[in-house]
Amino acid sequence: MATAQDALDMVAGAFRASAHIYREMGTPLYAEFCEGGAEDADILSLADHGMEGAKPSHLFSAVHYLLLGDPSDPLSRYFATLADDPLPPGGAYPELARFCREHRDELRHLLQTRSVQTTYAERCRALLAPMCEVAREAGEPLNLVEIGCSAGVLLVFDKFAYKLNDQGVIGSPDAPFVLEGELHGGPELFIPRIGTRTGIDLHTIDARSEEERRWLLSLCFPELRDEQQRLAKALDIIADTDITMLEGNGLEHVPDVLARAENPLCIFHSACLFYWPADAKAALEEMFLKASRSRQFWRIGIEPSDSFDEWHKGRPGHESNRKPANRQSGEISISRYADGAVERRVVGWPNADYGIIDWND
Repeated sequence: MATAQDALDMVAGAFRASAHIYREMGTPLYAEFCEGGAEDADILSLADHGMEGAKPSHLFSAVHYLLLGDPSDPLSRYFATLADDPLPPGGAYPELARFCREHRDELRHLLQTRSVQTTYAERCRALLAPMCEVAREAGEPLNLVEIGCSAGVLLVFDKFAYKLNDQGVIGSPDAPFVLEGELHGGPELFIPRIGTRTGIDLHTIDARSEEERRWLLSLCFPELRDEQQRLAKALDIIADTDITMLEGNGLEHVPDVLARAENPLCIFHSACLFYWPADAKAALEEMFLKASRSRQFWRIGIEPSDSFDEWHKGRPGHESNRKPANRQSGEISISRYADGAVERRVVGWPNADYGIIDWND
């Protein structure tokens, strides 16, 4: 039988694995927190109240949330999202430990009532090209359903402008910002016409609520000040867009959504099923296959690859088989469901921040 110490050892292992991942992904402050926290029983016991598979980031995001609400604490000086000239991360851990002791009850409440729903407008860079592919195959206007929608940032991908290849800027000149990146290969880009927008999430975020907006902004890495500001602008767009939000277990909502949604239909998810257990993923696939007996629809998946999943859990296997976190840590797939069957193809590989997409031409 597993003991309390066994549980803390597992959390410590997650902290150690996350320390390396955070450094590779450009957040040395959270890496510093992980290295200190892995040896601190008080921090580990607090983090153990967090979301399975994301305990370190859940705790750090809860800390960030409190600091965004009151940036007067000395710990704020290490966050670029809170300080114009942040202190270097070395030496930040004692301040984190102190802050967690002083705010333990508040942090525990957040860990028990909030979930990790990290999203960035920049993720749309990996969505545009597959949406163009689906729009050409399925027709327009596309009716969208996102599983794991959080606040719905990706559901309004068409409201932004893009500069990803030699086509120049794609999108409206009135867009709130231009998302720049590198698309190597891929289809001709355009902004598809969108019909209805439906989002499903275990805990949906209301972009009109200041408190809920702050939670989403707290999920941004502390070094990503510009990205956090773009996310805030995206939330303003969402607040003015007609989106149907469905809260609860996705498996419970999907059958009804599929029955009601009109053609052409595109379902998509991004860094969502990564957290689902295998039996839930299998159940979702079975629902899709069953629904496709009487109609056809498309599915876009932008998820971490199996190799990255193993690394994230601290089981990298043979060193020669490990992919760096900042290159091709995920894959983009397009699936077409029809006649009770599915045709799936991997069309691309984004890097960790979705800024570089290698297309499978």
